[in-house]
Amino acid sequence: MTRHPGFCPACFAALDAEAQHCPRCGAVMAELSARDYREKLLRALHHPLAAVRMRVIIALSVRAEPETACALADCVLRHPTDVVEGLEVVRRLRDWPETEARDAALIRLSAHPSCLVRKAVERARAVPNNRRVPFSNGGSLNEGSPSP
Repeated sequence: MTRHPGFCPACFAALDAEAQHCPRCGAVMAELSARDYREKLLRALHHPLAAVRMRVIIALSVRAEPETACALADCVLRHPTDVVEGLEVVRRLRDWPETEARDAALIRLSAHPSCLVRKAVERARAVPNNRRVPFSNGGSLNEGSPSP
């Protein structure tokens, strides 16, 4: 019998590890397990735990697939009080290649209720990717800006 992580991947309800169907939403565990990895990551952006969402944000940002940019922005806008999550998504999107999807996601995030997130978006949109000087620790410094 197949074991599952203790929650339904569709609705995140508590679930017996051996369940084949979710008692809350009726999802079939075998069908959910068969989904592709990106689809699973996108669904996990709806997880109620911020730590899980942050791991997904990191995983999606490493993949840097333009079609996931708006899903990252949507996640941040669903959780407007999680400013750390918002700043992380802006930072990650800032370092992606410039695409219409990335720019659209940053534009959407410019309406975030937190002034910190809005300012981060403004900075991310103001400096082109080719003017960023990478740090050895994975961060970046914009050319012409003061040292940290």
